[in-house]
Amino acid sequence: MPVKVGLKYIEIWKDSMEKAVLAYEQEPIVKDQIVFYGPSYFTRWSPKYGMRPLRGEIVGASGAPCVVNRGFGSSCPEHQLYYYARLIRPLEPRVLVYHSHGNSASFGYSLEEEWELAQRVIVWAMTDFPEIRIYLCGVNPSKGMDEKKAQIRETYNGWLREFVAAHPNCHFIDPMSYEPLLRQDIYTDQVHFNQEGYDLFAEFFRNALADELAQY
Repeated sequence: MPVKVGLKYIEIWKDSMEKAVLAYEQEPIVKDQIVFYGPSYFTRWSPKYGMRPLRGEIVGASGAPCVVNRGFGSSCPEHQLYYYARLIRPLEPRVLVYHSHGNSASFGYSLEEEWELAQRVIVWAMTDFPEIRIYLCGVNPSKGMDEKKAQIRETYNGWLREFVAAHPNCHFIDPMSYEPLLRQDIYTDQVHFNQEGYDLFAEFFRNALADELAQY
Protein backbone atom coordinates (compact mmCIF):
# COMPACT_ATOMS: atom_id res chain seq x y z
CA MET A 1 0.00 0.00 0.00
CA PRO A 2 1.48 3.42 -0.90
CA VAL A 3 1.96 5.89 1.92
CA LYS A 4 -0.50 8.74 1.47
CA VAL A 5 0.27 11.07 4.33
CA GLY A 6 3.88 12.04 3.64
CA LEU A 7 4.23 12.38 7.38
CA LYS A 8 7.07 14.87 7.68
CA TYR A 9 5.48 17.22 5.16
CA ILE A 10 2.10 17.82 6.77
CA GLU A 11 1.60 20.75 9.11
CA ILE A 12 0.09 18.66 11.89
CA TRP A 13 3.28 16.58 12.10
CA LYS A 14 5.42 19.67 12.61
CA ASP A 15 2.84 21.31 14.86
CA SER A 16 1.87 18.53 17.25
CA MET A 17 2.51 14.87 16.41
CA GLU A 18 6.28 14.75 16.69
CA LYS A 19 6.17 17.11 19.68
CA ALA A 20 3.75 14.79 21.45
CA VAL A 21 5.98 11.79 20.80
CA LEU A 22 9.07 13.66 21.97
CA ALA A 23 7.25 14.60 25.17
CA TYR A 24 6.36 10.95 25.82
CA GLU A 25 9.99 10.00 25.27
CA GLN A 26 11.00 12.30 28.13
CA GLU A 27 8.86 10.31 30.57
CA PRO A 28 10.38 7.41 32.55
CA ILE A 29 9.95 4.05 30.82
CA VAL A 30 7.66 1.82 32.87
CA LYS A 31 7.51 -1.71 31.49
CA ASP A 32 5.00 -4.54 31.90
CA GLN A 33 2.02 -2.17 32.04
CA ILE A 34 -1.34 -1.81 30.29
CA VAL A 35 -0.64 0.59 27.41
CA PHE A 36 -3.39 2.61 25.71
CA TYR A 37 -2.48 3.43 22.10
CA GLY A 38 -4.57 5.44 19.66
CA PRO A 39 -5.82 8.87 18.63
CA SER A 40 -7.21 11.83 20.57
CA TYR A 41 -9.79 9.80 22.50
CA PHE A 42 -6.80 8.86 24.65
CA THR A 43 -4.67 11.98 24.10
CA ARG A 44 -7.26 14.24 25.68
CA TRP A 45 -7.50 12.04 28.76
CA SER A 46 -4.93 14.26 30.45
CA PRO A 47 -4.56 17.45 32.53
CA LYS A 48 -3.41 19.28 29.39
CA TYR A 49 -7.05 19.21 28.29
CA GLY A 50 -8.48 19.78 31.75
CA MET A 51 -9.20 16.10 32.45
CA ARG A 52 -8.02 13.88 35.26
CA PRO A 53 -5.26 11.68 33.80
CA LEU A 54 -5.94 8.18 32.55
CA ARG A 55 -3.15 6.69 34.68
CA GLY A 56 -4.85 7.88 37.86
CA GLU A 57 -8.37 6.91 36.83
CA ILE A 58 -7.74 3.25 35.96
CA VAL A 59 -5.56 1.48 38.52
CA GLY A 60 -4.85 -2.08 39.59
CA ALA A 61 -6.89 -3.99 42.15
CA SER A 62 -4.23 -3.11 44.72
CA GLY A 63 -4.57 0.58 43.89
CA ALA A 64 -1.21 0.61 42.11
CA PRO A 65 -0.84 2.59 38.87
CA CYS A 66 -0.63 0.17 35.95
CA VAL A 67 -1.71 2.11 32.86
CA VAL A 68 0.41 4.12 30.42
CA ASN A 69 -1.26 6.54 28.01
CA ARG A 70 0.31 6.67 24.56
CA GLY A 71 -2.46 8.38 22.64
CA PHE A 72 -1.51 11.15 20.22
CA GLY A 73 -4.06 13.41 18.61
CA SER A 74 -5.22 13.25 14.99
CA SER A 75 -3.30 10.02 14.45
CA CYS A 76 -4.48 7.28 12.15
CA PRO A 77 -3.04 3.74 11.86
CA GLU A 78 -0.31 4.95 9.49
CA HIS A 79 1.02 7.30 12.19
CA GLN A 80 0.55 4.64 14.84
CA LEU A 81 2.58 2.22 12.75
CA TYR A 82 5.26 4.85 12.08
CA TYR A 83 5.67 5.62 15.80
CA TYR A 84 5.22 2.08 17.11
CA ALA A 85 8.98 1.51 17.53
CA ARG A 86 9.31 4.64 19.65
CA LEU A 87 6.07 4.64 21.62
CA ILE A 88 5.23 0.97 22.20
CA ARG A 89 8.25 -1.29 21.79
CA PRO A 90 10.37 0.31 24.58
CA LEU A 91 7.53 -0.17 27.09
CA GLU A 92 7.35 -3.95 26.59
CA PRO A 93 3.65 -3.89 27.49
CA ARG A 94 1.86 -6.78 29.11
CA VAL A 95 -1.42 -5.55 27.62
CA LEU A 96 -2.13 -3.28 24.65
CA VAL A 97 -5.43 -1.42 24.40
CA TYR A 98 -5.55 -0.27 20.78
CA HIS A 99 -7.99 2.20 19.27
CA SER A 100 -7.37 2.48 15.52
CA HIS A 101 -10.47 4.04 13.97
CA GLY A 102 -11.10 7.75 13.70
CA ASN A 103 -8.91 9.87 11.43
CA SER A 104 -7.89 7.89 8.38
CA ALA A 105 -10.47 9.37 6.01
CA SER A 106 -9.04 12.84 6.66
CA PHE A 107 -5.72 11.63 5.22
CA GLY A 108 -7.24 9.97 2.17
CA TYR A 109 -7.43 6.37 3.39
CA SER A 110 -10.46 4.18 2.76
CA LEU A 111 -11.94 2.16 5.59
CA GLU A 112 -10.36 -0.97 4.15
CA GLU A 113 -6.93 0.68 4.02
CA GLU A 114 -7.33 1.94 7.56
CA TRP A 115 -7.98 -1.59 8.78
CA GLU A 116 -5.08 -3.03 6.76
CA LEU A 117 -2.68 -0.59 8.45
CA ALA A 118 -4.20 -1.21 11.88
CA GLN A 119 -3.60 -4.94 11.47
CA ARG A 120 0.09 -4.23 10.92
CA VAL A 121 0.29 -2.44 14.28
CA ILE A 122 -1.42 -5.38 15.96
CA VAL A 123 0.78 -8.00 14.28
CA TRP A 124 3.94 -6.08 15.16
CA ALA A 125 2.91 -6.13 18.82
CA MET A 126 2.06 -9.84 18.68
CA THR A 127 5.42 -10.56 17.04
CA ASP A 128 7.48 -8.48 19.45
CA PHE A 129 5.67 -9.75 22.53
CA PRO A 130 4.23 -13.24 21.96
CA GLU A 131 2.48 -13.32 25.35
CA ILE A 132 0.86 -9.90 25.02
CA ARG A 133 -2.88 -9.58 25.42
CA ILE A 134 -4.49 -7.11 23.04
CA TYR A 135 -7.83 -5.37 23.45
CA LEU A 136 -9.17 -3.90 20.21
CA CYS A 137 -11.57 -1.02 20.75
CA GLY A 138 -14.62 -0.76 18.56
CA VAL A 139 -15.70 2.51 16.98
CA ASN A 140 -16.15 5.17 19.64
CA PRO A 141 -19.45 6.91 20.38
CA SER A 142 -19.91 10.36 18.89
CA LYS A 143 -22.44 13.12 19.20
CA GLY A 144 -25.32 12.68 16.77
CA MET A 145 -24.28 9.40 15.14
CA ASP A 146 -26.08 9.21 11.79
CA GLU A 147 -26.84 6.29 9.46
CA LYS A 148 -23.52 6.57 7.61
CA LYS A 149 -21.51 6.48 10.85
CA ALA A 150 -23.60 3.57 12.06
CA GLN A 151 -22.75 1.60 8.89
CA ILE A 152 -19.05 2.38 9.30
CA ARG A 153 -19.24 1.17 12.89
CA GLU A 154 -20.92 -2.08 11.86
CA THR A 155 -18.36 -2.76 9.13
CA TYR A 156 -15.24 -1.87 11.12
CA ASN A 157 -16.36 -3.63 14.27
CA GLY A 158 -17.12 -6.70 12.17
CA TRP A 159 -13.51 -6.81 10.98
CA LEU A 160 -12.27 -6.43 14.55
CA ARG A 161 -14.45 -9.32 15.69
CA GLU A 162 -13.24 -11.54 12.84
CA PHE A 163 -9.62 -10.80 13.72
CA VAL A 164 -10.18 -11.54 17.40
CA ALA A 165 -11.90 -14.83 16.60
CA ALA A 166 -8.81 -15.96 14.68
CA HIS A 167 -6.13 -14.84 17.15
CA PRO A 168 -5.68 -16.07 20.72
CA ASN A 169 -5.00 -13.41 23.36
CA CYS A 170 -6.94 -10.82 21.35
CA HIS A 171 -10.21 -9.38 22.65
CA PHE A 172 -12.83 -7.08 21.16
CA ILE A 173 -14.33 -4.39 23.40
CA ASP A 174 -17.12 -2.11 22.22
CA PRO A 175 -17.50 1.28 23.94
CA MET A 176 -20.95 1.68 22.41
CA SER A 177 -22.14 -1.44 24.19
CA TYR A 178 -21.86 0.52 27.45
CA GLU A 179 -25.16 2.40 27.52
CA PRO A 180 -24.06 5.38 29.66
CA LEU A 181 -21.57 6.32 26.90
CA LEU A 182 -24.47 6.82 24.49
CA ARG A 183 -25.53 9.98 26.30
CA GLN A 184 -25.36 13.13 24.18
CA ASP A 185 -24.42 15.55 26.99
CA ILE A 186 -20.91 14.22 27.71
CA TYR A 187 -18.97 15.95 24.91
CA THR A 188 -16.87 19.07 24.51
CA ASP A 189 -17.42 18.89 20.72
CA GLN A 190 -18.73 16.25 18.31
CA VAL A 191 -16.30 13.50 19.31
CA HIS A 192 -14.32 14.36 22.47
CA PHE A 193 -15.59 13.72 25.98
CA ASN A 194 -15.88 16.20 28.83
CA GLN A 195 -14.84 15.08 32.31
CA GLU A 196 -18.13 13.30 32.94
CA GLY A 197 -17.68 11.47 29.65
CA TYR A 198 -14.20 10.38 30.67
CA ASP A 199 -15.56 9.21 34.03
CA LEU A 200 -17.91 6.92 32.10
CA PHE A 201 -15.13 5.92 29.71
CA ALA A 202 -13.06 4.90 32.74
CA GLU A 203 -15.94 2.81 34.09
CA PHE A 204 -16.20 1.06 30.73
CA PHE A 205 -12.50 0.20 30.70
CA ARG A 206 -12.42 -0.87 34.34
CA ASN A 207 -15.15 -3.38 33.50
CA ALA A 208 -13.58 -4.47 30.20
CA LEU A 209 -10.11 -4.87 31.73
CA ALA A 210 -11.17 -6.32 35.07
CA ASP A 211 -9.16 -9.51 34.63
CA GLU A 212 -6.05 -7.52 33.73
CA LEU A 213 -6.41 -5.00 36.55
CA ALA A 214 -6.75 -7.86 39.05
CA GLN A 215 -3.11 -8.76 38.35
CA TYR A 216 -1.70 -5.42 39.55
